Amino acid sequence: MKKIFFLIFIFIFTNSSYAKERFIPIELWLGIPSTGSNELKFYEVNNKQHGGKLKVTGPINWKNEKTGKTIQVYERKRGSKIQYFTITNNGQCLGRVWDSRKRSNGVVIAIDRGCKFPLGVWKEGETREFFSGYDYPKKRIGMKKKLTIKKIGDEKKCLTFRWVLVPMGGKKSGKIIDDNDYTYCPNKGFTKLVSRK
Repeated sequence: MKKIFFLIFIFIFTNSSYAKERFIPIELWLGIPSTGSNELKFYEVNNKQHGGKLKVTGPINWKNEKTGKTIQVYERKRGSKIQYFTITNNGQCLGRVWDSRKRSNGVVIAIDRGCKFPLGVWKEGETREFFSGYDYPKKRIGMKKKLTIKKIGDEKKCLTFRWVLVPMGGKKSGKIIDDNDYTYCPNKGFTKLVSRK
């Protein structure tokens, strides 16, 4: 009888832990049907998300003015704000590489190792930190980005994660300047933002 309870416990434990881990595909961010593949590829996309407020297109070729390298990116546009995203951090993220928004000290021209959306295998409750460099026309600022999976979902359910941004230099060094929960749903992409800042 003990063996039966032990086998039942092992079966329940392994299945419940497996259900809390998944491969997060790029298709979820793109708002297109999942291919079911655990491979990160650049798929063609031209759609609207977040109630039509965001337009995502690509991939397109973009040349980083600082490095001279040309990479594939997706363009995400909200009104006049344009951002470029690509696969970063060894496939752990989809990260911003360029942002058109004007700042007090100029325009962000490039972001190195950005991380805005989790990709690949993650577990529910897992937290990872990534360090990026923001290149402004006259200076470079380091940023720490922390992602925590709140609800992992599955191929048919939504993913919710927390994204925290902390500067590693300047007047606000070490202080949280962005703290948001993002929700992405299959075939829809970005659906919800809850901001703490």
